[in-house]
Amino acid sequence: MSETGFDAALRQIAGWVDEGVVAGAAAAVWHDGEIVAAREAGMARAGEPVTPATLFALASVSKPITAAVVMHQVETGALDLDGFVVDIVPEFGATDDPFADDAFPQLEAMRDRVTVRHLLCHTSGLPENIGVKRLRMCNEPTLDAMIDAMCNLPLASVPGERLRYSNAGYGVAARVAERAGVEPFAALLRDTVLAPLGIDDIVSRPGDDMLGRLAHIDDASSAGTPVESYNSAYWRDLGIPWGGFFGTTRGVLTFAAAFLDGRRLFSDETVDAMTTDQTGGVPGGVESFGAIWKVGRWGAGWEVKGEKTNHWTGRATSPRTFCHWGQSGTLVWADPDRDLALAVFANRSARRPWPITPPRWAALSDAVVAAADAS
Repeated sequence: MSETGFDAALRQIAGWVDEGVVAGAAAAVWHDGEIVAAREAGMARAGEPVTPATLFALASVSKPITAAVVMHQVETGALDLDGFVVDIVPEFGATDDPFADDAFPQLEAMRDRVTVRHLLCHTSGLPENIGVKRLRMCNEPTLDAMIDAMCNLPLASVPGERLRYSNAGYGVAARVAERAGVEPFAALLRDTVLAPLGIDDIVSRPGDDMLGRLAHIDDASSAGTPVESYNSAYWRDLGIPWGGFFGTTRGVLTFAAAFLDGRRLFSDETVDAMTTDQTGGVPGGVESFGAIWKVGRWGAGWEVKGEKTNHWTGRATSPRTFCHWGQSGTLVWADPDRDLALAVFANRSARRPWPITPPRWAALSDAVVAAADAS
């Protein structure tokens, strides 16, 4: 193993800062059972450089962490991965109006077919987001109000027939976990996933004592308002399971590595369910990001690279690579074929697709793989 190879690869993030692409960034690499390289560059917020302790808004990198909470309930027997959601969350089956303008009665009649697995691998048929017709963030809704609205969303496709990336599905999944675990979700997250892994730098609701560690995310939605994504006190206090956690590169890398050989939290069966395709290769993808595939691959939590081309994890990672990215400018992936993983975070939203145009994430990932293969 040549650490200098990994260090040279990670220098790319300093280039992003020097070019003015992002204000600050951090990256860390796991290889052969340990973190072998890490780098920080630029400023986390005004007057505060990025450090190993900097907490970045994870956005949708929160999803596999939430999925792990759900899968813990499956492992304990409190949930069945193929159990019906309506049996655990009855309000999911009681839509206000199956004949609403945005509802299709034929699809609404299939709500009782949606399973926990469907929620976690994005084949439930739920749309990506709630939509302003049903809920407005400017009204500062509570997390429970958001999930209530998600439970009531009309289906947009037949359960199991399309990969339709869905924040709403993960809101419902978090409620499923709470009902099965009989505990608030934040407590389940701490007690069933983070504490057993010894991770104390992934947090769902950073308090005032952590403000100095938080990275400010540029180009956030609703900028300058009390509900600004990632940066506002309102957002931080929500603890959004589908996109509201905060963490360091090392903390998230440790979580991802728990799905590689050697330091697992879960059984082989659970790891397999979370890191290999559970969709059956149906078409679809992440519509808001313009990523649609003829053959979609997603596990019960992690996206699976499979045969996808022009992928954010680069060309060199193996098809078995599992990953997740977040709109706040975060990416984490792990390649089981190499016992290799990368977490790379920056503090600029991907609403402007700086990580993929040009393909900065992919170029960095390919350099990390090259360093591993040369070691």
